Amino acid sequence: MEGDISGWSAGSNTGLFQSSRFYEGSKSLGMTATASGSVTATTRTSVVVTEGTTYQGYVYVANIVAASGRTASVRIDYSADPWGSVPVGSATGAAVTLANSTSWNTPPPQVTSVAPAGAKWATLTITVTGLTAGAQVAADRMTLGEPYRNPLSLLPYTASSVETDTAGWTAEANTIVSRTQPTAREGWYSLVLTAGAAGQMGASSVAVPVTPGVAYMGQASVQSASGPIRLDLRWYDASGVLLSTTSGQSWALSSSAWTLCNTVGTAPLGAATARLVLVPTATAAGQTWTSDIMGILDLTTVYSADDLIPITAGDFEAGIDPGWSVTGGTMALSSAYAYYNTYSLSATADGGDLSISLTTPVAVPVVAGQSYQLRAPLRIPTGALPWTTQLDWLDGTGTALRTRWQTWTPGTGGGWYTGPQGDIAPEGAVAVRVTVTYTGLAAGTVVYIDRVQLVPGGLTVAATPAGAGGVALTVNGLTSVGPTWRWSLVRIDSVGNSAPVRGWAGDLKDQTITGDVAVVTDYEAPLGVPVQWRLTVTDPAGTTWQSYTSDPVTLDAPMTDVWLKDPGLPARSVRLTVGTPMPTWSRAARQGVHSVRGRPLPVVISDVRSGTTGTLTVITETDDDVRALWWVLETGNTLLLQWPPGWGEDDMYVSVGDVQAAPIVDYAEVHDRAWQLPLTQVDRPIGGITGSADRTWQTVKDSGPTWLDALAGATSWLDVYSGVDGA
Repeated sequence: MEGDISGWSAGSNTGLFQSSRFYEGSKSLGMTATASGSVTATTRTSVVVTEGTTYQGYVYVANIVAASGRTASVRIDYSADPWGSVPVGSATGAAVTLANSTSWNTPPPQVTSVAPAGAKWATLTITVTGLTAGAQVAADRMTLGEPYRNPLSLLPYTASSVETDTAGWTAEANTIVSRTQPTAREGWYSLVLTAGAAGQMGASSVAVPVTPGVAYMGQASVQSASGPIRLDLRWYDASGVLLSTTSGQSWALSSSAWTLCNTVGTAPLGAATARLVLVPTATAAGQTWTSDIMGILDLTTVYSADDLIPITAGDFEAGIDPGWSVTGGTMALSSAYAYYNTYSLSATADGGDLSISLTTPVAVPVVAGQSYQLRAPLRIPTGALPWTTQLDWLDGTGTALRTRWQTWTPGTGGGWYTGPQGDIAPEGAVAVRVTVTYTGLAAGTVVYIDRVQLVPGGLTVAATPAGAGGVALTVNGLTSVGPTWRWSLVRIDSVGNSAPVRGWAGDLKDQTITGDVAVVTDYEAPLGVPVQWRLTVTDPAGTTWQSYTSDPVTLDAPMTDVWLKDPGLPARSVRLTVGTPMPTWSRAARQGVHSVRGRPLPVVISDVRSGTTGTLTVITETDDDVRALWWVLETGNTLLLQWPPGWGEDDMYVSVGDVQAAPIVDYAEVHDRAWQLPLTQVDRPIGGITGSADRTWQTVKDSGPTWLDALAGATSWLDVYSGVDGA
């Protein structure tokens, strides 16, 4: 009303004016009775509403001159059109008696209503009764809209707020249900439970529909000087028969502040509805508990159904799960900080090393070979204090099948850090232990952890043997970091030497992230020794990075054979049996010997010694062996010669000179040949891989009867080519 009163239309027996009285601002809507009776005012413009949605209207009203016997109420009128010519329903709130004074009536008259079917528009009407001719009242802060409620809550607003009445609650044994004002967490009223005698009490909400297997959280803000309270979730089948009850922890309460109390449970098989139950325990008759903003929250959109850590353990809204333990400090439930919602686990260091651990059964079966990402948000003190996250995958006896750890160094400003560690689930894991460790903390240092999850994804690289002496590498979780980050993949041999892995366009160094998964086969890994692969992602500035190292893989190394591979055309690679004699390696000297007049000894001018040369003898037995050998030789490309590890020979890149093939015996029907391959050692060639030794168009064809099957999940031909689509 600060500008004018044009937004309101006067009803019968009513004159409107701009009053200098106000609840807020400096003006209000004044209403004058033309004759004795009631005055009304209606919003001139309709507001858009949605059928099935709850709306609340309220208005503060005051006498301009004190008088008794007056009541005020508000009404919502719903219509299918903005002009109100097609009414579809209305709702009127309870009348409130105005005080015999000029003060603003608190709580104000209000109405809460669900928009009926067909409702698209609504207006708000104010009615004040009991006026004499010429009497005036004022109205201010008129409101029509959706009331505050948690969007995840399934309880109707009338039950969660009790602003209208307590009809949404049923008193159980030893309990009297009422409402109170002005103590309220939201709105003007709250629910009161009064003990009839000492002992357990209870009040249950209306039932709401639930889905089996889905997690829900019962919630209420409570005040009391009488003692603690517990929240339960009761699960019922479609016939209303109680199936089971999820009981929460006991919450200590305050008489002067609201405590948010929660319990989390998963709807059991067969559940159709659930009720929230407030369960205090009285020590004497007359004790009271005041509650507001009650709800049953559907956690479907909040928590991943694939999370291996149960909600009750990974989050702290319902208290600290018994699976948590702290070494080198003490733990407590804290509301000082929270990564999500209200509560977190705080760990206060004794001084020295501090470890926070969770061991808990998994919520869903572990998929062996699946990449998972640990998210363990930590709020740390100001200062760059490094910490370590660790995953221990446990079998049924509690023995660790795999242990992975990652060290993190934060910035100096404090705050929350998620530390997204990736790992691959091993065969046989039935539980997981999550550990966060700080080293050398000062006594009294407090660390907070909240909303710990272990979900599919995460930065990992898996290595498995493939055809043609290669190792198939599957990189996961590239999109778990920033889109402008870069990734690299290197091979680490048994003595710690590293070399880049050859990709489709060249070495996989500083690659642009174009998807979450990348697949490549490494054909240059040595034979017969354990080899690992390290994936590293780096931010654009090169100051922040994450990495993951695969489990070791040892490729088969037959004792009599070598591999002769084409690094760029791996399909041409061939395994060959070595014949006698073994190569006699030579490294030529590069020097000039110059005799100098007048001195007995020459002057020798030398350069670096040449690379290795020698002749390799290999044996072929069949025509297929011959064709395979010619296929790798005929391109003239640089080749990779790989030896079994016990031969004392180093793998080398070679250029093959003029080749000779001689019969083993002078008998035409015996096809065995002894080949002489003159070799010259050269540098590793540049370039990427073309083709695959074990993935062909036949592989793609076998992936399904139609192109739709072959292209499923692929965003490019490279995805089909490399198998990222899963074909």
